[in-house]
Amino acid sequence: MAWNADLKLDPASGTPVYRQIADAIVAACRDGRLSPGMRLPPTRDLARRLHVNRNTVVAAYEALAADGIVTSHTGRGTFVAEPVAAPAPARAETGDAWPSGFSRAVEGSALAGLLSAYRVATSSEGISFAGSYPAAELMPVERFRVALDAVLARSGAEVLSYGSTAGYAPLREWIAGAMRGRGSDVSADGILITNGSQQALELVFRTLLDRGDPVVVEEPTYTGALSVLGSLGARMVGVALDEEGMRPDLLAVALERHRPRAIYVQPTIHNPTTRVMSRRRRLDILALAERHGCAVVEDDWACDLRFEGEELPALHALDGGRRVIYLSTFSKKLLPGLRVGWAAAPRPVLERLVALKQVADHGSSPLLQAALQEFLRDGGLEEHLARVRPAYRERRDIMLAALGARFPGGVSWTRPQGGLFLWVTLPEGVDGNDLFVAARDRNVLFSRGGLFHSDGSGQGSLRLTYASVAPARIEAGVAVLGSLIRERLAGAAAGPGPRAADGLPIL
Repeated sequence: MAWNADLKLDPASGTPVYRQIADAIVAACRDGRLSPGMRLPPTRDLARRLHVNRNTVVAAYEALAADGIVTSHTGRGTFVAEPVAAPAPARAETGDAWPSGFSRAVEGSALAGLLSAYRVATSSEGISFAGSYPAAELMPVERFRVALDAVLARSGAEVLSYGSTAGYAPLREWIAGAMRGRGSDVSADGILITNGSQQALELVFRTLLDRGDPVVVEEPTYTGALSVLGSLGARMVGVALDEEGMRPDLLAVALERHRPRAIYVQPTIHNPTTRVMSRRRRLDILALAERHGCAVVEDDWACDLRFEGEELPALHALDGGRRVIYLSTFSKKLLPGLRVGWAAAPRPVLERLVALKQVADHGSSPLLQAALQEFLRDGGLEEHLARVRPAYRERRDIMLAALGARFPGGVSWTRPQGGLFLWVTLPEGVDGNDLFVAARDRNVLFSRGGLFHSDGSGQGSLRLTYASVAPARIEAGVAVLGSLIRERLAGAAAGPGPRAADGLPIL
């Protein structure tokens, strides 16, 4: 292809990156560098050249196709259509298009990616290792029903009315007490109850960042955080991990070069790699953050789900809560359907979080918060954890044994100290996207590694959830994956095969 695809992108621009790519292609068509019939680079190749997520390039190509500038042919690629003219404005009277526009926050692939991932993760078909969900059959449904009935009988009118935006006071007291038990200096008025930790992430990032602001993230990291940051137009700066967590040498370079307002980290049972940041590394990260005047957003989603290894203090506890904003949730360790998470933050930050929470939804459900507090007060969480931690450990061990028996040499995986899943690294010659398509055809789903990377990489890795999968299905699903990996290794040894199809779902 004659076209030079070395586009100049400006992440700080108010124009979304996918739109910048589309506009550059339009310009290339108009000045003759691209002519009708010329093939555009495959989305994966262009994403790699531009150092962006592949889904950003997909969104650009989709926008061009919608304007009639390119045409896509399955198995052949994307081609320039006819000489570019200004696209005709949408006609409201036809009913074919929305007559107004959309905000930048919902343009591009960030939100669509999260929704696509959720649809695949919640699929009930076949054997699903996708989604980081607790086991439904182990949920304390009856115990929680008793707590709910008790709250309604005692305080029905109160908990069915509007409540405090910051959250139900007794629940905030319970959370603060639990955090103090782990070394954090926090009181109830330093806690905000949110609709899961996903809302906490959105509120915190919206409070700290303006469009175009840099934020440091681990590479790879939680896909929900990437989606929020993408929708807000933040500029993500990825810092690689080693066995102890985020590398401080690379973090120091990123802080000096980009001057970010925040660092987003998951020091305990990192999602997706399951690594646990060492105590020394935690102190290093905090020291760098203080030196550069940078806030730290600590996502402790796996709180209480450790079943082996040393329990280390949270960054919030080590820092004394001065510059660390701590996020956690009851979704992973208890009941996802409650949608109860929380943020612990210094007072100036919390005041702004509460204000944004008021704008968003006037506060989370008082009924569910009160029922959860009743459940917690009566020891329901301790009883539940005593049941699920051994069960999750058993399922982890079953998956580890199945991987050892079924996966060929060259594949490696983590042995998580807790949590709900493990991380697999594929050998050279096996593409995770191609493997996903083949496994899906065999009714086995997993989370593709690229979902967790801000830079479009990760095709050589995948995440497998064990906690929500019955033991027999774990072994059957791993057997399918092992067989498919062996086939691809044999094909790689024989020579190059067909590429994975473009247009894969996000997960």
